[in-house]
Amino acid sequence: MPYQIAIAGSTHYTVQMAQALANDSRFELAFTLSPEPKTIGRQQILTKNPLHQWSLEKNLAHLLVEKKIDDNLHQKIKTLNKKIDFLLVVDFGYLVPQWLLDLPQIAPLNIHPSLLPKWRGSSPGQFALLMQNLMENGQKSAVTLMVMNAGLDQGPIISQLPFTIDSAWTQTEYYQTAFNLIAAQLGDLVSSFAEGKIKSQAQPLESPTLIARRLNKEDSFIAWQDLQILMDIKAEKIKAQTNCFGLLYDLLSNPEICPTRLAQIKLVTNASHAFNPWPMLWTIVQTSKGEKRMKILASQGQGEQLLLTKVQIEGKNPCSFNECKNSIL
Repeated sequence: MPYQIAIAGSTHYTVQMAQALANDSRFELAFTLSPEPKTIGRQQILTKNPLHQWSLEKNLAHLLVEKKIDDNLHQKIKTLNKKIDFLLVVDFGYLVPQWLLDLPQIAPLNIHPSLLPKWRGSSPGQFALLMQNLMENGQKSAVTLMVMNAGLDQGPIISQLPFTIDSAWTQTEYYQTAFNLIAAQLGDLVSSFAEGKIKSQAQPLESPTLIARRLNKEDSFIAWQDLQILMDIKAEKIKAQTNCFGLLYDLLSNPEICPTRLAQIKLVTNASHAFNPWPMLWTIVQTSKGEKRMKILASQGQGEQLLLTKVQIEGKNPCSFNECKNSIL
C-alpha cells in the first residue's frame, strides 16, 4: 500500500519534489495546497503558481489558500475525506497552523535548503551566499529534510545532504543544486524514515547565524559614493551611514562581520551574486539624463579594491562597467 502524501508549496521546486514522489510507486499524491492565483507583471495578468498548474495537469485534488490558512481551508480538507501519512511543505510561504501539522498520521515534513541550524528563514540561499567566507561562514552548505514543528525551521532533522558553494553561483544555482540533490533521494529518505530505518535528530534551539528573513529591494541597495570608496584603492573602509537602511548596510556597518575594508569588499562581491536575480544589488547614479538606477550584475575583489565587472543602467542593456562609466557624472 503506497504512502499517501499531500504537498504544500508554490514554486517549480515544489513541483520538482512532487514529481519525484509521483514517479515513485511507494507514494501516492493525495492532494496539493498552494496560494491562489496572483496578478503579476505590468499588465497584472492573473497567474497560477507552478504547483497549482501542475496539479491541474495531473488531475490532482488541489486546494487554494487565500490570505492565510483558516478554518475555511480546514473544512475543505475535511470534505476531501483523505487520510494522509505525510504532509510535505516546500516553498509554501505561509505560517502552518498546528491542526495542519497534526493532519498526517506519520509526520509533517519540510525541505529547507540550508545546513540547519544555520540560515533558518525564507531566504537561506541568499544569506548563505551573502555571508560565505565572512566570520565563520565558509562555503559548505546542505539541503535538509526535517520533521516540521511550530518553530521556525527548528524541527528534528531526518537527513542533510551536503554540498559546496561555488563562489560564482547566484541564488539560482544554489537552489538548483540543493533541490536536485534532495529530489534524487527524496523517495528513499521518506520511505526509510517511515520504516524506522532513519531516526530524526533534534537540532539546537538557537541558530549560530542570522535569521534568513524575507528580502526586499531596500536590503540590496548601496550608495554610489560608498561603491566609489571601495573602488578607490587609496580610500578607507565605508563608514556607518545614518541615511542608509536595509540588510546590506546592517552588515557593512557591523564590526564583527566587516571589521576591515577587505571584508566590506568581500560582502559587496558576495551581494552581487546573492541578490541575483532578485532583488539585485543596485545603486543610484547621476547621468546627463538625471538620476538612474544601476544594477551591479557582477563584481569582484582585487586585493583592497572592488571592481565592477558587469552593470546595467536603467533603460540600457547590460554591459561592462568600463563601457558605461564615462556616462556617470
